[in-house]
Amino acid sequence: MKIGLALAGGGASGGAHIGVIRALEEAHISIDMIGGTSSGAMVAGLYASGTSTTEMLTLLPSLTRRHIDIDFALLPRLLRRQYPGGLLRGNRLYQFIETAVEKKQIQDIACPLAIIATNLQTGREVVFSSKECKAPVVTGIADEFHFPLWDNIVEIPLAKAIRASIGIPFVFQPIEIGDMILADGGLVDNCPVRPVRALGADVIIAVDTITPFLRLRGKLMLKVRNLAQQVVNIGLARHAALSALDADIFLAPPVGPIGALDFPRLTSVAELGYEYTKKRIPSILHALSAYSSSDSVQLMSSHQD
Repeated sequence: MKIGLALAGGGASGGAHIGVIRALEEAHISIDMIGGTSSGAMVAGLYASGTSTTEMLTLLPSLTRRHIDIDFALLPRLLRRQYPGGLLRGNRLYQFIETAVEKKQIQDIACPLAIIATNLQTGREVVFSSKECKAPVVTGIADEFHFPLWDNIVEIPLAKAIRASIGIPFVFQPIEIGDMILADGGLVDNCPVRPVRALGADVIIAVDTITPFLRLRGKLMLKVRNLAQQVVNIGLARHAALSALDADIFLAPPVGPIGALDFPRLTSVAELGYEYTKKRIPSILHALSAYSSSDSVQLMSSHQD
């Protein structure tokens, strides 16, 4: 039985994924393949490339505001009718990621990996993967249309795939790869259960930090900034709810309110993810045992047939 892990995006709240992985490893629950969106893509990419949770907890909190390169030429460029698409260039963050993954190519990663981005040019989901990740096909009545649910790319620098996935609209400037203009994968698939299933997972554990974030908030402040953030979170939480239907085990660590770029809190958020998952290990093991037994029964039945 191959176990896949799907990590949702959610800014700095995605640090909880590190704690989840640590708790699963301590319980000897193997992660055979992994996928992520946005901050989930960061953790998934690091893990698949061989970075341990201990190393992540040393590495990721070192992200500081010096990695946030504001485009100070934005206003003059706007006056010249040049629209870069975001306040932050994202170049320093890309360099940070590139160093962290040792400039590896995604196709060279041994652990099956899927990273999600959005092609703003077409509105389609893009799945960067370490091996072929075949998409389900959407077909119209009488075959009036026929297209895969996502576009799959298997040759790209791992750092570039991660940077594309974390391109929060209007915050980070989108990146261009070929004829694609790429932004945050959360626009189309914030918790990539189906892509991880397509990599070959039999059982999928999905981890979402946005849904409990919404539940824990107090009365909504009717300010433009608060409304905009809530609109984004509602969309992400809806994606997560749909993913929960496709996942076999769904975890939602209660990280509480946290800013998308609140990097100094990554360590404490990771601890929350660890404690939350550790308490649920008996339930997770029971669920995995049930799936394993079900697979055995189906296998015996097929042999008897």
